[in-house]
Amino acid sequence: MLKMASMKTEWNSSKKRTHLCASLSLEQEGKEVRLNGWLRSTRDHGQILFIDLEDQSGLVQINCNTEKIKGLLGYLNYDCTLFVKGIVKKRPPSMQNKKIKTGQIEVLAEEIEVLGTAKTPPFRKGDNVNENLTLKYRYLDLRRQKKLRENLKIRHKVLSLIRQELSQQDFLEIETPILYKSTPEGARDYLVPSRKQPGSFYALPQSPQTLKQLLMISGFEKYFQIAKCFRDEDLRANRQPEFSQLDIEMSFIEEQDIYQLTEHLVKSIWKEIKQEDIQDFPHMSYQEALDRFGTDKPDLRNPLELKTIPQSWLKSQDVKVLKSALNENSSAKALFIKGLELSRTQAEDLQKQVKSLAAEGVLWIQKKAGEWKSPIQKHLEASHLEELYSLSGGAEDGVCLIQSGETEFINVILSHFITFFGKQRQLIDESKTKFLWIKDFPYFYFDTSINKWTALHHPFTLPKLKSLDELSDPDQMKNIKARSYDLVCNGQELAGGSLRIFNEDIQRKIFSLLGMTKNETEKNFGFFLEALRYGAPPHGGIAWGIERLVMILTESESIREVMAFPKSARGTCLMSESPTPISIENLTELGLSIKR
Repeated sequence: MLKMASMKTEWNSSKKRTHLCASLSLEQEGKEVRLNGWLRSTRDHGQILFIDLEDQSGLVQINCNTEKIKGLLGYLNYDCTLFVKGIVKKRPPSMQNKKIKTGQIEVLAEEIEVLGTAKTPPFRKGDNVNENLTLKYRYLDLRRQKKLRENLKIRHKVLSLIRQELSQQDFLEIETPILYKSTPEGARDYLVPSRKQPGSFYALPQSPQTLKQLLMISGFEKYFQIAKCFRDEDLRANRQPEFSQLDIEMSFIEEQDIYQLTEHLVKSIWKEIKQEDIQDFPHMSYQEALDRFGTDKPDLRNPLELKTIPQSWLKSQDVKVLKSALNENSSAKALFIKGLELSRTQAEDLQKQVKSLAAEGVLWIQKKAGEWKSPIQKHLEASHLEELYSLSGGAEDGVCLIQSGETEFINVILSHFITFFGKQRQLIDESKTKFLWIKDFPYFYFDTSINKWTALHHPFTLPKLKSLDELSDPDQMKNIKARSYDLVCNGQELAGGSLRIFNEDIQRKIFSLLGMTKNETEKNFGFFLEALRYGAPPHGGIAWGIERLVMILTESESIREVMAFPKSARGTCLMSESPTPISIENLTELGLSIKR
């Protein structure tokens, strides 16, 4: 019988749970238990009220005498928090619920208290809600969505496993500063004004790059950190202004040491979280990846590949729409999709997709039962059309998509179609996880948006050199390779790193080739260059994106699904309404003014 039903404000040990809701079973039948949790639903059966009580473990049904809790009925709203004391009772066979873990039992309530009242929430479990609303009430969305909570549990397990594995291999976890120095490489910094040094600013670290290298110079030969990183850049599904990074650095090593360590961690994580045995970690050069897939992040679960049409064949034919492939840094590439048959509407859709990528259009050749169909059919003899189809990878019936022009640009277009048709035609084996090491990256690339050379990874990467003289000739910049590597998983970059420069002369040469004057070099990196004079060891490392790792493990579509309190697509926190303006008094104290 229900002895007491009330709503109180105090909290003491007598109201603390003895069990988690989902831990109850027939083993506790007849025993008294105390429970804490949230009210998820009520079902009124006249003299009996059933309550679904939920905590972090799951649900259990509470059986209450309605007459005894009349005073509480107005407070028993969805999401209110309760204390329940009662006796575990076996449900009649006809009333058991096989859908939940505790479906064989219920708790016959003897005492109920409302610990925290709740007003009607803006959404409930199962509601289709605008994402901005869920971000504004993120704490309610975390409570509502089991998937989000499970993602965060998996994140915890992954980080615990990483710490355990690295500690067993004599790595030390060392924290590096959050308030640091702004340096002119990488993305834009988030700046923090200094009150005591007016006009001066800290920068939130984009990564602990120079700091971890300084730790190697300090004599810590094996370092790791779960580091918070900050980048003021445009956001995508797999980007946030702040994110976590597994940062690893080692001294006296070569690339193979990083490969072995990383592969060991991957195998341990996938075995523990997904019960999947990962064996293969193939290697591929950056150039081969671009030639075959149009991207340096290919998804090896997708069997579609590109073919490069030989320049010799293009020169022998008068196909005006392919002539752009004969220009410098240009080519013609093709993608064959076996069994595809294009209707007029589908052909028009292809052209719309290409135009959305800023291209004029895409050529196509279709073969079906020996019949040819193509917009360039009238410009080529049948035998030459067949040759082009064959050179494009076509053998059986299907469609070849052909794009010509500046190679970097057509790679973007055709890699888009590899992904599009891989998904559309269900060619991607979603049941598998495929890893790939990409290496032999170019050290430099020419950024046309700023009209200058920049480092593809970062300027602390060790270049592949036969002699230092190669760094004295700017004309050779496009030929220099980096001792860097990326680990790709299912078409996403999971981790990236490199061996680092440990020689001051090489580091100065790199800065010079990137257009830094001696004064700029000293101002930005003088402290680091000085450290390189004091016996810097050969060293290198790798950094993993933690959110991206958990995204892949949980098969989530956005890193917002694996973060407790993410930002919106505009980089704002809708829950706390930040960033927010600050007062004139605060600005004055910091020596700042706002220019509008």
